[in-house]
Amino acid sequence: MHDKNIKRANSAYRKHRSLSFRTFRATIIGAILLGTVSLMIGIGLYAYALSGQYIGAAFNLSRTTSSVLSKVTNVNELADMVMDRFRRLPQAELKNAGSAAYREYFSDIAEREDYKLISSILGDMLESSDVYSLYLAMYDRESLSVVYIVDSEKDPDVKCYPGALDPVSEEEMERFLSWDGTGRLYNAARTEKFGWLATSGVPVKDGNGEIKAFVLADTSLKDVSVGMGRFFLQFALAMLVVINAIGFAMAAYMRKRIVKPINSIALAAEQYIVDRKMNREKTEHFSKLEISTGDEVENLYLIMADMEKELDKYESNLTKITAEKERIVTELTLARRIQANMLPSVFPAFPERSEFDIYATMTPAKEVGGDFYDFYLIDENHLGIVIADVSGKGIPAALFMMVSKILVKNYAMAGKSPSEVLTEVNERICSNNREEMFVTVWFGILDIPNGILKAANAGHEYPTVKKPDGSFEIFKDNHSFVLGGMSGIKYKEYEIKLEPGSKLFLYTDGVTEATNGKKELFGTERMIDALNEKKDDSIYDIIASVHGAIKGFVKDEPSFDDITMLCLSFAGKGGGNEKTVTLDATVENIGPLTDFVNAELEAHQCSVKAQMQIDVVIDEIFGNIAKYAYAPDVGQATVSVSVDDAKTATLIFADSGKPYDPLKAEDPDTTLSAEERKIGGLGIFLVKKTMDDVRYEYKNGKNILTIKKNI
Repeated sequence: MHDKNIKRANSAYRKHRSLSFRTFRATIIGAILLGTVSLMIGIGLYAYALSGQYIGAAFNLSRTTSSVLSKVTNVNELADMVMDRFRRLPQAELKNAGSAAYREYFSDIAEREDYKLISSILGDMLESSDVYSLYLAMYDRESLSVVYIVDSEKDPDVKCYPGALDPVSEEEMERFLSWDGTGRLYNAARTEKFGWLATSGVPVKDGNGEIKAFVLADTSLKDVSVGMGRFFLQFALAMLVVINAIGFAMAAYMRKRIVKPINSIALAAEQYIVDRKMNREKTEHFSKLEISTGDEVENLYLIMADMEKELDKYESNLTKITAEKERIVTELTLARRIQANMLPSVFPAFPERSEFDIYATMTPAKEVGGDFYDFYLIDENHLGIVIADVSGKGIPAALFMMVSKILVKNYAMAGKSPSEVLTEVNERICSNNREEMFVTVWFGILDIPNGILKAANAGHEYPTVKKPDGSFEIFKDNHSFVLGGMSGIKYKEYEIKLEPGSKLFLYTDGVTEATNGKKELFGTERMIDALNEKKDDSIYDIIASVHGAIKGFVKDEPSFDDITMLCLSFAGKGGGNEKTVTLDATVENIGPLTDFVNAELEAHQCSVKAQMQIDVVIDEIFGNIAKYAYAPDVGQATVSVSVDDAKTATLIFADSGKPYDPLKAEDPDTTLSAEERKIGGLGIFLVKKTMDDVRYEYKNGKNILTIKKNI
């Protein structure tokens, strides 16, 4: 884009850049180029014609003079005498051709009557013409020169006496000596003494046809140069007048036929934009211009007028579409909120139960998804767990999901087994499934006291199980057909024995079928690797690990399927009472975390003093994590609390922030006054002094601080 916008330029700049000025300038330049070419051609033709005229006159004079001489005297005798003496001279003597001795050698010839007669005839012929000089001479190949025989010049200082010579080019000599008698015989050359000269002539031959001499006439081309100069000035002045006249005429024409209509269109377009910005009523900006140039400008005006009408229609339609889109977005947002509210989202889900902990997430591919998960206590000893994937996406899948979720829960709460629940739900869906949608479902019921998990699988992904001292592995259960696909199916049931310390991981195909830019699937193996990286961590960290692995794999590629995961940690009855919570590491979450820990402490009749000391510890430790662990970003921290039979409370703070061991900080000297002590270190010092045991370790990329206190 140019630095200077034509809209913001001053009038002088606009005038300089206008189409009329550019047309004028282009016309002037074009005319100058055309005129220059014409001038060069004209000058060339003029020079050729004038030179030809001069040369023709000189040639005719030479021919006439030759004819006169042949009738009144014997030119051949005189020519033979001069050339015979010239050829007898040694070559060394020729270098002194202008000396007195050289002239004396030929002096008697100038006294001859025939010489004087020829000189007189040549002089008379010269006076009656415009030729520069007329003389009788002969070309000599050996000396490569023209030898004067008789010169018509009367001035003794200029006259060339017999035997005088001038050097000539080999080309000129061969042209004259080899002339076949056709056309004009001449040669034009530049001389140092006379400038441009044209030498024309005719040969004088004897009875045998041998050339004895030439009657030569020199014509000065100076007049040609003068004529060319006059022609140039006259032509240039005429061209200047014509060019300016044409330029102004073309500029005026362009202003009327092109510039003015285009400016009208530009002003109409500018006013159209202003009216749209000011929300003024619709007006016809272009059609009222009435441009009738009959060319592309008129076509542009008609197109702009049509465009204005179409834009008005488009704007009206766009307003309706935008309003409809906003309504749909609002409804989708509400639908997503309703769907999210239907899924359990408060964790820990069962803080009062120490036998197990459960956590799940669902990330829809669109505004609303077709996946769902659910878990609920059927009674005090049985936990229902379900994860499902509805065919399709969007609102239809979400509605089908809600119906399926409600049906599964209703039959489960009625006390039916997993296989009976899926059988009954399948029949209900198939009885009124006009859209022919289906859902894959994994449903299980955990017997909490003994860890027996009874489950049935309706075409869903295999579950993944981790034994207490093992790794996550795929559990290949018995698959049955999807719900809603066919009525009359009896679903199979199987059992999984969960020992204390076991974990169960459930997922939908959005996890394994996540696709990167190379069209590669995330796959089951990558999922298992991500699970086992955090196999001994909390269920929150396990799911976060899989999420992170998927994100790192697909990068910026869009998601085409919902991603749903559920993880269950089983401790067994009496197997522990540890409670865990994962929060954003912010100062605002210190209060909720304190309430969470106090609820567990109060359940075990913690003393007021110990509880207050633990509250101070929470404020100090979690506050430091919030301020420094992820700065300047915000990360998460996991805090667990448990109380054993010896009335010892254990708090474990874990974060994935910058590695930092607070126990390495030097204890402050409390014997000094506040002004004398170094800033910092007092908080962790109080933690070490008030707690019974404080330990730090950096494990699996996490800062882990364990604190124990007898309550």
